[in-house]
Amino acid sequence: MNDGPADSLLGSLCREMGKLLSRRRQIATQLTRCRDAGLIRRLQGELQRMALRQAEVHAVGLALRRAPGLDPFSVAFLVELSRRHSLA
Repeated sequence: MNDGPADSLLGSLCREMGKLLSRRRQIATQLTRCRDAGLIRRLQGELQRMALRQAEVHAVGLALRRAPGLDPFSVAFLVELSRRHSLA
């Protein structure tokens, strides 16, 4: 990579997706144990917001495929991370 602003953005998005996927797994586990209706609604809302952000990052990743000068493997990694729906 050439360590330009786009590469820094790419790295930040990959880190964000890693954190987002980790948090989704945590929430899924919490939902299986939760009995409080208010907390369940809050956690489900958080999952919905995360799904929207994941879709946004996926769209950015797809757009970055056409950006010249970026490491294609890094872009492919971001697209793969943002494509994942599994909470496992």
